[in-house]
Amino acid sequence: MTDNILILGANEINHALNGKESQIIEIVKETYLLHNQGKSSLPHSIFLRFPNEERNRIIGLPAYIGGKDHIAGMKWISSFPRNIANNMERASAGIFLNEMTTGRITAVLEGSIISAKRTAASAALAAQYLHSNQNEKTIGLVGCGRINKEILLFVSNVFQDINKIYLFDLSKERMEQFISWHENSKFLFETCTSMEDLFSRTKLVSFATTAQDPYIKTLDSFTLEHTVLGISLRDFAPSVIEQAYNIVDDYDHVSRERTSIHLTYQKRKKNDFVAGTIADVVSDMIAPRKSDKPVIFSPFGLGILDLSLADYVYESSVQNGLGTVVEQFFPEWNII
Repeated sequence: MTDNILILGANEINHALNGKESQIIEIVKETYLLHNQGKSSLPHSIFLRFPNEERNRIIGLPAYIGGKDHIAGMKWISSFPRNIANNMERASAGIFLNEMTTGRITAVLEGSIISAKRTAASAALAAQYLHSNQNEKTIGLVGCGRINKEILLFVSNVFQDINKIYLFDLSKERMEQFISWHENSKFLFETCTSMEDLFSRTKLVSFATTAQDPYIKTLDSFTLEHTVLGISLRDFAPSVIEQAYNIVDDYDHVSRERTSIHLTYQKRKKNDFVAGTIADVVSDMIAPRKSDKPVIFSPFGLGILDLSLADYVYESSVQNGLGTVVEQFFPEWNII
């Protein structure tokens, strides 16, 4: 037992995770499978909201994941969308890891990088298992921010032939910035004038927007071959969700907080429109898609993914002597 804790900032997180896309996808996959086997404890996320600030929120994600390692902790992540207009990241986060003998905190990690990469790895895993064209060469990105930047990195790790990227964002400047981020890459970018335009050009589409309410009520170009990674969760009206083959990460979690899945349940009063989880697909318990429906993947974003990846970063940093050790963090406790 030690009275010290380890602080890991952005530099240490990047050192541990950059170039490790395949390993991160595998960590996410194994964590999903453990969760599906009941080897986790995952309370509902806690949403802290503020008077007269409907778009701003801070979310707490407590979790425990079992398996060969026993990991417990919490992610505390804020989402302040107006930061984008001030050239700041929308999200900032911290992750706390607890060891399982005494319950003491062992590490505090910068969490936004881990959160973005586990989100992107989840999307890439879903694309790998759900998309019908395993030789896909194109992808459409709706929302040109940090999350879709990571999703492009991870999905192109799975589909290595992807080279044409179609973009749609309400901000022309954000599309231009997104292209500038990749000016030395293999990708060819094309901006689209509408959602319909984007859907007509590619069959694999990722949504990572800041939408609070559904704005897509019909899509004439939404074909049976489309696979949609609905990462932002609130883009589609129930009328669209009802037409799709819906895969989630955890139905109990995603059917909350006015997500598209939640609104569809409220409309139908039953959850028969959800086929199952991505872990069900990976385990061959359900089919990845049906021939008569497009696929939408709706992941709420589970805290177990953050903890599994944070633990990987922690172990790597300890082995490499990285991070800042805060000594005597805990108070002395002398029993007389």
